[in-house]
Amino acid sequence: MTKQKNRALLTVVICLSVLFAIGLIVLTAFLFGFRYKTFDNGVKFLGRTSDGEAVKGTAYYQYGTAEYDKEKKTLKYSNGDLYVGDVKDLLPNGKGKMTYASGDVYEGYFVAGVRDGSGTMVYVSGYTYTGAWRDGKRNGQGVYKFTDGSYYSGYFSDNMKNGAGEYVSASGDRYKGTYVNDMRNGQGTYTWANGDTYTGSFVNNVRTGQGTITWANGDSYTGEFKDNKLHGTGTYTWALGEGETQQRVYTGEWADGLAVVTP
Repeated sequence: MTKQKNRALLTVVICLSVLFAIGLIVLTAFLFGFRYKTFDNGVKFLGRTSDGEAVKGTAYYQYGTAEYDKEKKTLKYSNGDLYVGDVKDLLPNGKGKMTYASGDVYEGYFVAGVRDGSGTMVYVSGYTYTGAWRDGKRNGQGVYKFTDGSYYSGYFSDNMKNGAGEYVSASGDRYKGTYVNDMRNGQGTYTWANGDTYTGSFVNNVRTGQGTITWANGDSYTGEFKDNKLHGTGTYTWALGEGETQQRVYTGEWADGLAVVTP
């Protein structure tokens, strides 16, 4: 009976000691500023705080976690991303640099953790974009450069070329005009490296509608196009040859690039 009482007493003492140790740890942590805090944006934090602000610890998001260090201005995400810069409520906010686990690097402005404002993205593929961002996407005016030396300068919407812009290819071809969803649509001018020039209407990258093409040899055609070919009513003007004084002109119907001649 006495042994049972001693065992019970020992158990109580051990439990009280454990509770005391836990309480001491919690009290010490509390005195040193360790808190569990939930921010208005839903981000949770466990670590050291000062005046209600996170100083150093772990941030918990819906998509993972990050180790935060206010002094170093860093967020080291569990997926391998690393952010260095301005932070608000444990989200990138203001100017900063995000190095993604994929190898892509963005340096510029953020709003509530999302790329927003001006900034430059260097993709691991070697492509670069410098310009406006909104909601994490290329939105507004910017310059997108390709690894072969070609580039696009103009307007974007939801990561696609939309609006007025100019594309210059590595071969020297150049287009200046309007885009819709990454395609030449509407009015524009396409100049080939060999000197040929087309000014007129495009539909999904194809010369379709009214336009004028002038070849490097001086010949020109003004009229209707379809699927990049002379098609419909139009006027073809030949350049003056050596010794010629009378310019040759043909106005009529065209089909698939050829004049329609009726007997």
